[in-house]
Amino acid sequence: MFNSIRSTIKDTDVIDIHVHIGGPPGENERLYFWSGTFEKSISFEGIKLVTRLKESQLTGLRYVSMLYDQLRNSQFVDKLVLLGLDKVYSEEGIPLKEATHLYVANEYLVHLTRIIPEFLFGCSVHPFAPDALERLWHCVNNGAVLCKWLPSSQAIDPTHPYSVRFYRALGELDLPLLLHVGPEATIPSAMKREEERLVNAAAGRFSQDIGAAINLALNAGAKVILAHSGTPLGSFLDRDNSYWESVFEFVLAFFRDQSAESSLYADVSAFCLPGRFKYVKDIISLAKDAPERFLYGSDFPIPIVSLSESKALEDILKAFGWLAGRALPHNDFDKNYQLLKPHFPDQTFSEAAKVLRNPQKTPLDLGKYLRRMKVRKKRFFWFQGRSGRIT
Repeated sequence: MFNSIRSTIKDTDVIDIHVHIGGPPGENERLYFWSGTFEKSISFEGIKLVTRLKESQLTGLRYVSMLYDQLRNSQFVDKLVLLGLDKVYSEEGIPLKEATHLYVANEYLVHLTRIIPEFLFGCSVHPFAPDALERLWHCVNNGAVLCKWLPSSQAIDPTHPYSVRFYRALGELDLPLLLHVGPEATIPSAMKREEERLVNAAAGRFSQDIGAAINLALNAGAKVILAHSGTPLGSFLDRDNSYWESVFEFVLAFFRDQSAESSLYADVSAFCLPGRFKYVKDIISLAKDAPERFLYGSDFPIPIVSLSESKALEDILKAFGWLAGRALPHNDFDKNYQLLKPHFPDQTFSEAAKVLRNPQKTPLDLGKYLRRMKVRKKRFFWFQGRSGRIT
């Protein structure tokens, strides 16, 4: 019945471009799972509180039903981009389930967007996968509006030659990359701490300068959306906060230097968190000068607490009080919208319609792209010989 792309994007749509989805292990691990390590995290406790579900009740179906119910009853938000998260892959192209703490298959999201057209497909393809480009084209053919990378959790070096090759393909497809930049405290990582810090600063083994991967992607013709605008979490929550402040300073300077033709954007997701307002104020100032560069998002189901100038400790105490009484009648998507709306220009809430790839748009044929790039197909789709030169 639902075998064609039903999702559409209108210029007037208010789109939350940053919504997470998932489900427990054992239900259908071909489509989604999370690890035992993830179940022990504070993030998992937050999911239970926000969804109002006990651990025994937290199934994939109940999560989707809760999302749809909230969206259907939202006064302000029209559509949600549901984000996939690909498995961890080794540099040799081998999937590593034991290192993957959250997996959401693209096929699962395709199915959901066929049923509920207000859900938009945010795909995730690991650049180290041996069939990465083939899968990317398949996602676009099935209505993907962006591609999501969370480098530390997916063990992606965004400066790797495979990543650069991927950026060129994203540019060809006009598919934005939603790239996590900044601290990550939600989904565990199998990487060492120094490696994790490096890749989440948009750097890596092939270029250790902060933000190097952003330049690589933009120069390859890709649109880049920086998740959370690269904002730190605050010194009370993060022992590495001074490092992330230096990353954030780079992000601010980089944005100020962009030309009118730049393809660099950022989302305003997870801004309603304790300790973050100090940095959010800088983004509010930037958004007033360049409203077309900032896109609306929530990072649901991250708890939506407040947006205030109070001290981090006071905010945290308020947060625990709010979480303890989570059975509130407020719609979470509307609450996030109403907290951000007074601070950001109207364009922030409508610009995504111009930046995301239209799900109805027909992509270029993969074979034609490979021939034009003068690349033999087998270089993309086999495991052997992956240490050779990347064209």
